[in-house]
Amino acid sequence: MAAVVALAVALVVGWSGKGHAEVCGQAPKAGVGSANEWLGRIHEEPDNISVLVDNGLGGVAERRGDEQQPIASAVKVVHLAAYARAVAAGTLDPQERVPVAEWERWYLPGTDGGAHEQARSRLPGDSVTVAEMVSAMIRESDNATPDYLRNRLGDQALIDAAAAGGWHGFVPPSLLGMMIRLSEPGVDAWAAAQRYANDPLYRIAVQSRPIPSFDAQLAWVETTHTASARQLTALHRSLATGAFGAGADIARAQLEWQQPPAGFAAIGFKGGSLAGVLTDAIYLRRTDGTVATAVLLNRRMPGELWVAAMKELRQQELLFKAMVEPPALAQLTCAL
Repeated sequence: MAAVVALAVALVVGWSGKGHAEVCGQAPKAGVGSANEWLGRIHEEPDNISVLVDNGLGGVAERRGDEQQPIASAVKVVHLAAYARAVAAGTLDPQERVPVAEWERWYLPGTDGGAHEQARSRLPGDSVTVAEMVSAMIRESDNATPDYLRNRLGDQALIDAAAAGGWHGFVPPSLLGMMIRLSEPGVDAWAAAQRYANDPLYRIAVQSRPIPSFDAQLAWVETTHTASARQLTALHRSLATGAFGAGADIARAQLEWQQPPAGFAAIGFKGGSLAGVLTDAIYLRRTDGTVATAVLLNRRMPGELWVAAMKELRQQELLFKAMVEPPALAQLTCAL
């Protein structure tokens, strides 16, 4: 699942300065109800929150930038990059129509927060284009499309696309298989996903299983695919600047579906969530060609706090301000 980036930005106040606590003053109250409370959370959760903000103008705030953490649907930027390279190379037609039934062979109901149903409301009919499927993966965060693309393009295409964006050593995940493994521990995720897609009886059996408790999911989520804030930053920045190479513009067209804030050429975003996990990866392209990026990876959030954070999305306000306003970046530095 992934939440759409919130562009209504509240002023981050109450903790000015830079450097250590004796310079910055007292940390704000920790919470998720405001950007300021997120500063407090970041300060109190050094082992569970990774942050990397680069304003593209020489200002950087970073903590645990190279540490691996579960990233949920933020990984879909790699599938997007592989799709974009295939389209640029002429090996995949974005306007090819795919039967919805083929798309939904890779869909496990009840595991993506309603993303697929939302996408189908936006994309009605018995067939969709490949480009429309990719838009569902990015906008609503549909979980079926990544496995469809992996099956069609192959693992090496994903590995090469990640490497082209500076993310080396990428291991292709299966979002469908990951969800199957939640109710079938120990199963090989990709093998299970392929069986689900090709064996109707197995598909019915998997769909009939109850979803495990939140506590069970907290343990399972530690076994899901991971990345570092630096790896996500590298890929987003390479797409935003064009350093990625052929296909960067195709990927940007999908990532930049939201209206940019005033004074900016574009905003790109792909986040994600799983039990106790909340991830955000954002870039801003300025009209002068500079690019700001921000990545936040949060894990092991208690259930009630995680649900509240998903509703509020105030961490996105904090990241946005840190990308565009030096005082806000200094405040974030205080929290690290």
